[in-house]
Amino acid sequence: MNPTDIANALLFGIPFVTYAGLQHGLESLRAHALPRWREEETQANSTGAPPDSSLRIAVATTLEQHEAAQDLVRRRYASRGYEVETNASSFPLQRTASDVTFVVESAEALIGTVTLGLDGPEGLLAERTHDGVIAQARANGCRVCEVTRLAVAEGADSRTVLSLLLSLAHLVARTVHEVTDVFIEVNPRHVAFYSRALGFIIAAGERICERVRAPSVLLRAELDVLEHRLSLMGAKRTMRPLLANAA
Repeated sequence: MNPTDIANALLFGIPFVTYAGLQHGLESLRAHALPRWREEETQANSTGAPPDSSLRIAVATTLEQHEAAQDLVRRRYASRGYEVETNASSFPLQRTASDVTFVVESAEALIGTVTLGLDGPEGLLAERTHDGVIAQARANGCRVCEVTRLAVAEGADSRTVLSLLLSLAHLVARTVHEVTDVFIEVNPRHVAFYSRALGFIIAAGERICERVRAPSVLLRAELDVLEHRLSLMGAKRTMRPLLANAA
């Protein structure tokens, strides 16, 4: 399987995921997720406000979507004092063809983005800062990925946007690629949130990430744990009608 051809897939009205020789479209994701989600929600008797139907989730497939996602990452990183390259060759729209960028859009603008970095011959970005840790996970039989370039627009409902982005990345990583473990580099001051809310644990201590010239802690989560934590955040309830009603 070549997990790099994303040009013709379909999610929420736009191309989603098509692989050379093997199609993993919405029906695959629905068949995997929706029946189990319904059963879990019935058992939990979940309640609460309905999801925001004005939001749209998509895989970035057009140049405009990639550039808007890149611009949001630059702005949000710069607002935290991180050094962000402005040269397109130093800050490419995609690091490799195995990267999948997801976006959340409101009626007015793109308000969130994250990139799912799939494992391949070049490894993961986090290995440039935290050498050896991810290689050991592979050696132990884990199928690894990472999430990078996570950004939510100022003023957006960060909890909802974050849960949507990570839920979609999780669903694709698990359903299409059978990933078992996800890694993420975060600033030390964000470790507590990712641990408490999303179930990440520290995989490697603080080092300087040269990409943003800032301290970085490597976190790791099993996909089972992340799915459970996202469920507690209401992500499944938000995602279910979007998946069910997608064209």
